Amino acid sequence: MKSHIHHGRPRLTHLAGALGLCLSGIATAQAQDTSSESNVSTLDRIEVTGSRIKRADIEGALPITVITREDIDLSGKTTIADLLQNSTFNSFGSFTPSSGSSAQAFSGISLRGLGSSRTLVLIDGRRAPTSPLTGEGQDLNSLPLAAVERVEILSDGASAIYGADAIGGVVNIITRRNFNGIQVSGGYGQSQRGGDTEEGSVIFGISGDRGRLMAGVSYTTRGISYLRDYPWSEAGASTYSNNYYRVATNPETGERVPGATLYTDGSAVVPGGCDGENFYTNASGSLCYYDFSTAMADTASLDTKNAFIRGDYQITDNWSAFANAYVTRKNSVSVYAPVPEYIFVSADSPNNTTGQDAYIKHRFAALGNRYTYQDEDSYDLVLGLQGQIDERTSVEFGVRSNEARAVETGYNYVNIPVAEQYFESGLYDAFDPYSNSEDVLNAMRTTTSRKMFSKQKEIFALVNRDLFELGGGVSALALGAEYRKEDYQDIYDQQSAAGNVGGSAGNSAWGSRDQTSVYGEWALPFTHQFSADVAVRHDKYSDFGDSTSPKVSLRYQPFESLTLRGSYGEGFRAPSLPALNQQTAFSADSVVDEATALAYGLAATTTLQINGYHVANPDLKAETSKQWMVGLAWDATSWLNLTADYYSTEIDNQIKWFSAQTVINRTALGQYLPDNLSVVRNDDGSIQAVYAGYGNEGKVKTDGVDLNLRAAFDFGRWGRLNSSLQGNWVRSYEVSSPYGSTEYIGTDGYPEWRAALSNRWELGNFSVNWTVNAIGYEPAYYVTYYDGTYSCQELVDWGYAKRCSGAYVTHDLQLSYKAPWDGRITLGAINLTGKDPVYDAAYTEKFNDYLYNGYGRQVYLRYTQNF
Repeated sequence: MKSHIHHGRPRLTHLAGALGLCLSGIATAQAQDTSSESNVSTLDRIEVTGSRIKRADIEGALPITVITREDIDLSGKTTIADLLQNSTFNSFGSFTPSSGSSAQAFSGISLRGLGSSRTLVLIDGRRAPTSPLTGEGQDLNSLPLAAVERVEILSDGASAIYGADAIGGVVNIITRRNFNGIQVSGGYGQSQRGGDTEEGSVIFGISGDRGRLMAGVSYTTRGISYLRDYPWSEAGASTYSNNYYRVATNPETGERVPGATLYTDGSAVVPGGCDGENFYTNASGSLCYYDFSTAMADTASLDTKNAFIRGDYQITDNWSAFANAYVTRKNSVSVYAPVPEYIFVSADSPNNTTGQDAYIKHRFAALGNRYTYQDEDSYDLVLGLQGQIDERTSVEFGVRSNEARAVETGYNYVNIPVAEQYFESGLYDAFDPYSNSEDVLNAMRTTTSRKMFSKQKEIFALVNRDLFELGGGVSALALGAEYRKEDYQDIYDQQSAAGNVGGSAGNSAWGSRDQTSVYGEWALPFTHQFSADVAVRHDKYSDFGDSTSPKVSLRYQPFESLTLRGSYGEGFRAPSLPALNQQTAFSADSVVDEATALAYGLAATTTLQINGYHVANPDLKAETSKQWMVGLAWDATSWLNLTADYYSTEIDNQIKWFSAQTVINRTALGQYLPDNLSVVRNDDGSIQAVYAGYGNEGKVKTDGVDLNLRAAFDFGRWGRLNSSLQGNWVRSYEVSSPYGSTEYIGTDGYPEWRAALSNRWELGNFSVNWTVNAIGYEPAYYVTYYDGTYSCQELVDWGYAKRCSGAYVTHDLQLSYKAPWDGRITLGAINLTGKDPVYDAAYTEKFNDYLYNGYGRQVYLRYTQNF
């Protein structure tokens, strides 16, 4: 823990009961030695995540979990995203690179299950850049794992220190700085079912009397994976295939739109149009279906290249300059099934056999699969000065600029106006789509484009001052100010924005804001046993208002081996720029609507895709939160220590996504909806369109317990064993509105607990690491949805679920050899037994990809050489 920047001379006269063991994993006896009065003068002040005051104690009033460089190497992970998404704090999982998603190259983390937009990611104590793919949240793929010294996870809200988005907690990625020499590393990983990996890095570091410099380059790749490679994959059943539908009229605009299924002679199938590969009909032959699973990728590929440099230089005895720079290039590819679209054909069209105007709900399989390429370039530059004004006062100030630009290009999409002309005239043969010439197909094809950027310009300043002596040491004060300007754009090509492109969803969004912040923190070590921290921050935004966030933290050490701690704070989350400014975007949303199903001649409970439109809400307000925590850190014996913390978070005025299904249900019941959300129906009662979007409503409340156990055993000539158990138990996750509340724990996607048991045995130059990862039972969607109607066993018997109880457990194993020539050879396996993800019929991939993946066993080999 000595790799932080050192500031000022040490003044603390007592270390916190040797509880630094919980963060560093070293033996308790070693920590106790450093806590003695005779050794405290050698301790340097460091900056601890969750505080702006430099201090010497590590185990303080806030619960901080550290993933060390050694932990990173033992994990077998190749990216920060893979590392953190496997953390027990990522309670309900989070978004991973997904084929077919507009954010296909994005990876987030969701502390406490509160979402990536409520989890703040920092790089060396300053917020990471906002992803241009989403317009909110920070992308964990933006920083190379090779540059990371450690990761500190603050599992307590910290808006009083860092501002918005820190409601769920803070992840601080701390980069290497005290590195000397050259390190070269490379590795390859192979999986059972796609997603193979490659990695490589070169790092260089030098240091002298007055400065340090570290630089490096790295790359990581993760291959694409396909649904067809999953043994549990099932045939997709999409009515976007080749069926006739009635013509209806939008009662508000008079516009012609698709209506209910059009049956002639008992069938809606376009004659001969269901004979191609992956097409099939139902048993009666009345509807045509398309199996999209044979072509569809599950995860997108991701190639990331990074260059980074970091340095500091002592200009004078009291002043030093520092600079950090990161450059990243990401490339991602996804594959999706051919375009599905409604095409109008008049009664006179050669492609219309119904005798009346109609729509053909068509799958453009002859055009081939859709391919989407995302290319992103980003940089992040920080320049600053640190100085010691006098014996008691230090300052830090600087500027920061970061920018990410991404371009998305999509191939094999359909120009709807051209397609309608070709369908109407018969130039395109809907009865035998594969017979159409390439000239005809090329005339309908269109290439989509999307250009995105996210920019931040920042100025910051911080003053630390020792005020006076208290019984436990020096009372210190930190005062800071920040000014940040944010710009965001996500611009779709004109044809997509006009709604003329089939098979593409989304529309442009843009916006900018200025933010000014001032904050203060005051450390009060009243005695060696009792101390307090008080912090407050005020943020003012140019586009929606301001917010003030206070926090108080207490720490009490009744015995040298025991520390008790607690905190209370308030926070906020600013509405994202896309939520405030996005243009209306089409989405084929899946819903259950009785009137629509009956109009289509289907069972009332059938899940259907409807025309959905996602709209912005410029009237959104900020969320506010209150959170508190109590816990303890205890050196139980010379070889065992533990931390346990109870947390509670309550969010008011939540920024809620009103889905198409919610809009349908609320409209039917006459309940509240934001003014811009509605359902439009046809004359036969079927849904013509649903307008979904964000609004402020209700509360989110969650509480639970975090537990960490660490043990170290010395077996003499038989080596040394270090073990750790980390767990998170969520007692409740409740979302409420004026119409009631829902408890989500124990339902689909909301496991009650997660745990990881890690064991490392070292003997000479050899080491073995075995990690057991476990996720508590969470039922399949249909078990949750039909709870009280059908038993879980009935749903298992019918194929909607595979189990009714039991935890999901996987094993990671790693063998490592440290060679005499200062090299290290590592062989390992993630998910050693090749355990399949928990089956869930409600998901396209047949599992919840926030919690699980379909890669199976992932075997890797890595070599590292130091010079």
